[in-house]
Amino acid sequence: MKRTPANGNDNGQAILEFALAMPFLLAFIFFIVDCGLFAFSYVSLTNAVREGARCAAVGGTQAAVSTRVTNTYGGSGAPTATTVTWDPTPAVIGGSVIVTTSHSYQWITPIGLVPGIDSSTAYTKSATMRMETNTVEKATC
Repeated sequence: MKRTPANGNDNGQAILEFALAMPFLLAFIFFIVDCGLFAFSYVSLTNAVREGARCAAVGGTQAAVSTRVTNTYGGSGAPTATTVTWDPTPAVIGGSVIVTTSHSYQWITPIGLVPGIDSSTAYTKSATMRMETNTVEKATC
């Protein structure tokens, strides 16, 4: 047996259910988009560090490498604290160069409202390449 409201109209119930469910649905969709942007930022920083390591391997200076990393990063914000380490020092052909940089991704969705979760995620990427020259003097790459 089907129960019907006293006046026979239940349209208000559907609107109320929709109004209660919609914020959760929208938050879920925006969180999925935000996760995609985070993944893009992560992969973009990986590529930028690899480009910086290549610049250093062909003789780029610390400033040139840092500029290369910043210019090739395609995510939101800018990478911070780019460091270049030559092993051995001074640079020799066949030696290693390590480029490391970090970034803090700011979540767009209000994930920081959840207790115990930060509104930003920091991560560090590094790349190692073999030196192809003995000099570190290129101002641009």
